[in-house]
Amino acid sequence: MKTILLSALALIVFSASNAQTTTATASQTVTLNLQNQIDIAVVAGTATGVSFVFDSPSDYAAGITNTNASQFLVRSNKAWNVTVAAATANFTSTSATAMPSTKLGVRLANGTTYNQLSTTAVNLTTGARGSGNFTVDYNANPGFTYDAGAYALSVVYTATQQ
Repeated sequence: MKTILLSALALIVFSASNAQTTTATASQTVTLNLQNQIDIAVVAGTATGVSFVFDSPSDYAAGITNTNASQFLVRSNKAWNVTVAAATANFTSTSATAMPSTKLGVRLANGTTYNQLSTTAVNLTTGARGSGNFTVDYNANPGFTYDAGAYALSVVYTATQQ
């Protein structure tokens, strides 16, 4: 019995010393083809200052300013620039009196100078790659020259990669 036990023990030791771990590996190359991308959008729920109601003589005389009127989000994989312009030279209106787009001004929130809108784009702000926010103020100052009615103007913000 002792011989069988010694033989079994020798077989186990021999097997353990000759056991080989086998492994296999595979590799592959993954390619990312990145394209230049840019996006600009109004941040949901922030376009709270895009309506103006002129209901007193002082509104007509001094104009109305809506601060923090809208916030925008720019996402880009390169540095970017944003310009602003009016889509048309005049507001569209229910009135027969044409009001020029220059009666509306825009600036970065809490800035010092308004850009009077025209169809010629002007620089508004810049940013680095990634995501960036900016907020604008509007100033409407039609004076007493225009008939009562609803006037609308499309303001175009254009984000361009640098």
